[in-house]
Amino acid sequence: MAPSLRQTARLVEEASVGHPQEVAGVVSVLGGAKIVGRNVRSPEDLAELVRKGLPFAALVAVMENYGIARDVLCTILHLSPRNFLRRKDQKRLSPDESDRLYRLARVIAHANRVFEDPEESADWIRSPNVALGKQQPLTLLDTDIGVQQVDQVLGRIEHGIVG
Repeated sequence: MAPSLRQTARLVEEASVGHPQEVAGVVSVLGGAKIVGRNVRSPEDLAELVRKGLPFAALVAVMENYGIARDVLCTILHLSPRNFLRRKDQKRLSPDESDRLYRLARVIAHANRVFEDPEESADWIRSPNVALGKQQPLTLLDTDIGVQQVDQVLGRIEHGIVG
């Protein structure tokens, strides 16, 4: 029996954060060990952080370091403006919001590996892309299927296939 789309997506996601280098890339996008509050060395460490809720400071680091507008980030995280302020006061995201922030950070880390320059990655995720129907990659990251589409385009670029 073939795996479901959700199972396939999870397998792809797990495979792409399996090596210490990928884990380090995601943590770096989230602001580093100082921001996430501990040294993260494995996918299991990342999963534990997400389940407990990432620090609000990780969201701020992604916004500031990659030039993502607050309203865009709130849309990706399914976070209302009111809950944004609540999370700011609580200094921690919910597990669901943390999972969405992790997905965003994983895609940005993938772009950083492909382009080898965080500024170029930031420009790429905010620029309309023909392979994505002239949509900005960033605007697709609010769903699993959108994350898969962006990852596929990054994979094609990574392997020399124009994307």
